[in-house]
Amino acid sequence: MRIHALQTGTAELKQAFLHPRRGLAGRLGLLLPGAWVPSVPIHAWLIEHEGRRILVDTGETATVKDLPFARYNVAAGDELPHALAQVGASADDLDTVVVTHLHSDHADGAVHVNAPVLVSEAEWRAANSLVGRAAQRVSRAPLPTQVDFRPIALDDGPFGTFAANRRLTDDGRVRAVFTPGHTPGHISIIVIDDDGHHVLLGGDATDSLEQLHSRRPDAVAPNPRLHVETIDRILAHGRQNPTVYLPSHDRQSVARLEARTLL
Repeated sequence: MRIHALQTGTAELKQAFLHPRRGLAGRLGLLLPGAWVPSVPIHAWLIEHEGRRILVDTGETATVKDLPFARYNVAAGDELPHALAQVGASADDLDTVVVTHLHSDHADGAVHVNAPVLVSEAEWRAANSLVGRAAQRVSRAPLPTQVDFRPIALDDGPFGTFAANRRLTDDGRVRAVFTPGHTPGHISIIVIDDDGHHVLLGGDATDSLEQLHSRRPDAVAPNPRLHVETIDRILAHGRQNPTVYLPSHDRQSVARLEARTLL
């Protein structure tokens, strides 16, 4: 079992996004002038297990449009094909592709993938609802139409502290678990490594380990209470299992992966 971090550019985020005020003030803070924090990575992950390659998230592309609270620095050479080449792989080598959610910095790079791209049924429904389609228009980030998105049910029952999961490998060492909050259908991927660590590829379940420990919902969560419930499930899973937590935009995620630093 090997897990590779793939970086597809960086993003600058507004302080009001990472540390929002509560309620309407937090939403307004995303649109008003304010301080920005140093760049954070945009990570995807490649899992190699028993001759198979599983891609988790697909990163961003150079055509991404900036948002009032996010400025992207992605060149053509930062996109998925180059990131895969850095670890000796290509898009043609992928056996399974899954996205944690359908925000552009996790799903746009799917334009480089020939295989179907798995997404949770709940996320697919939310993205294609009236609210979801309106958000894509406002953010100028429509779903890439040429991608074969395949909604999947998390129908393998609970796993650990998570209410629903789906095995992505026959041996159950790679699983999608339900972590709603940042988006209604957000999932995370748990990889059980050769030493029994639960490496939790968290997408945007939180932006950082600090946010997880602070139990702070993010500025765009449609249901902040649900987001905190998910954060508590992740923390509880870490108390019950040796868990390495790797959100996609945490500057320290790669170091924690290499050292297998536990929650």
